[in-house]
Amino acid sequence: MGIDEDQAAWEKNLKFRTQRVDGEDDHRLDFFFLINDKSFIVTVCATPDSSDSITQLVSRYNQAFNEDDDDEEIQKAQGEIEDIICDAGWRKFACLAPAIEKDNSPPIFLYSVLNPETFYFRLVTDGENADLIQEHPAESPHGPAYLHINITSDLPRYVAREIQFKKKFMGLGYNAHVFVNGQDMCCKIAKPGYAKAVQREYECLKKIADSEYARSISAPALLGFVVDGGDDEIIGILEEHIPHATNVGRCEGGIEAVASGRRAKWAQQIKRSIEMLHKIGIVWGDGKPENVLVNHETDNCCLIDFGGSWTEGWVDAELRETKEGDEQALKRILEFLAV
Repeated sequence: MGIDEDQAAWEKNLKFRTQRVDGEDDHRLDFFFLINDKSFIVTVCATPDSSDSITQLVSRYNQAFNEDDDDEEIQKAQGEIEDIICDAGWRKFACLAPAIEKDNSPPIFLYSVLNPETFYFRLVTDGENADLIQEHPAESPHGPAYLHINITSDLPRYVAREIQFKKKFMGLGYNAHVFVNGQDMCCKIAKPGYAKAVQREYECLKKIADSEYARSISAPALLGFVVDGGDDEIIGILEEHIPHATNVGRCEGGIEAVASGRRAKWAQQIKRSIEMLHKIGIVWGDGKPENVLVNHETDNCCLIDFGGSWTEGWVDAELRETKEGDEQALKRILEFLAV
């Protein structure tokens, strides 16, 4: 089997995703890849030789990122570097992260997704040829995979190794569809940078559950917590999974294709839930149509994302995480629904 055939065979069932690119300084970039459920961190450094092709690419990326704020040039430079990394390293990647036939994939558990086996490489070049050199740091130089949150509740705690992972949802933070104790749930993990949002979400959902309006507010029920397993520290929360195919902001055919009666019903449900949230001292925080799921079994709305923040066009920055901000979001959502 030739080189191209080897590569084609590996890529047939390849799962490849660039998670992020970190720039430690103007001379170094760290590329984080997830390849067939394993993590690869590739360090790319500029050299003193300004004519070196890698040095020029790192310089282009940093200038676009730090000075020009040019997303198109950032993506172009990043793509060129990633092509060099993949061309130089695909054989090493294939050995460490072989493709898995889809029909033979074993169950995946949350712990392995949160703590994937990680390999470190450094890109080197002699001016014409590039190669990846594997490195073996004593410990991760990139900090913990997740943080702990403060909980005061007697809800069940589940070990990450026993929680079956189904899929990660799109969006910021770490939100996933999981299967726990025979039940579909939504899992939110306190990854670095998002622990405060998960903490806020827990506090809001608990306050809803403890209130007299618990059965009336359209929000996910809090069902339990995720513990790492090495200790009893809580690293995430488990919520009711809302069966949905869409949200109010992304209806098939656009919001204009939705019958006026459905839009009026959704508007009333959203308005009523926000009013009750405010009665018990809770601010939704990031009100927008995309944060309203439509349950495909009941056609009822459910407000999600109580992690705070705001979204331009729906809540003004100065009104973020305030009742006034929620009221502004509600007004704009009702206008969007044309009711």
